[in-house]
Amino acid sequence: MVRDSTDTRARILDAAVAEFSAFGFAGARIDRIAESAAANKRSIYVYYENKEGLFNAALHRVLSAFVEAVPLTEEDLPGYAGRAFDYLIAQPETVRMSMWRKLERPAAGPAQGEEYAGKIAAMARREPRNELPPTDLLVLVYGLISAWFTNPDDLLSADGSDPRSPDRLAIHRAALVEAAARLVAPANAAGLKGPMPGGRNSHTLPAAQP
Repeated sequence: MVRDSTDTRARILDAAVAEFSAFGFAGARIDRIAESAAANKRSIYVYYENKEGLFNAALHRVLSAFVEAVPLTEEDLPGYAGRAFDYLIAQPETVRMSMWRKLERPAAGPAQGEEYAGKIAAMARREPRNELPPTDLLVLVYGLISAWFTNPDDLLSADGSDPRSPDRLAIHRAALVEAAARLVAPANAAGLKGPMPGGRNSHTLPAAQP
C-alpha cells in the first residue's frame, strides 16, 4: 500500500511538472494532471491539499533537483555556467517553472536565501577577482546562463543555424563560458577602469573606439 501511494505521488508530480511548466499556475488544470498521472483527482487533493500545494511541490522538485545536480561553485563561476547550461538544455522544465514562478508565485518553492547569502559571503572573502559587488556578479552570471532560453527563436536562428542542433548549442556554450570568464576577471585584466556610480567596488566600461 505504501509503495502504491509513493508511486501515485511520483506520477502526480511528474504530470504536475509537465502541466505547470507548459501552462503556468493559472493555466494548469487539475483534471489534465490527474488524467496524465492515471490518478484519481481526489488523491491529488489528499496528497497536496490544493492546486497551490501541488505547484509548490512541483517547483520544489525541479529546483531542488537542479541545485543538487549543479551545485553553485563560487570559485569557478564560468565552469558553473557551462554545467548549468547543459542541465537546462536537458531539463527545460526547470527554466519554464522558474519563469512561471517569477510571474505568478514569487514566494513559492524552496527558500534559497541562506544558501545564496553563504555563497555571496564566500565570494566577498576571496581575493578580489572583479570589482563588481558579489551579488550583482552572480545575478549577471545567472543572466548569461538563462539568456539562451529567454530570447526568441528569431534571434537564436538569425545566423541561419538551427538553435536546437548540438553543434549550435556547443558554440553557444563555449561563448557562455567565455563571457562568464570575462565577467569574473579582474577589472584591469578585462580592460576596465574607473568608478561606477553608487559603489566602491565598481567600474565603467571603456569608451568605444572609432
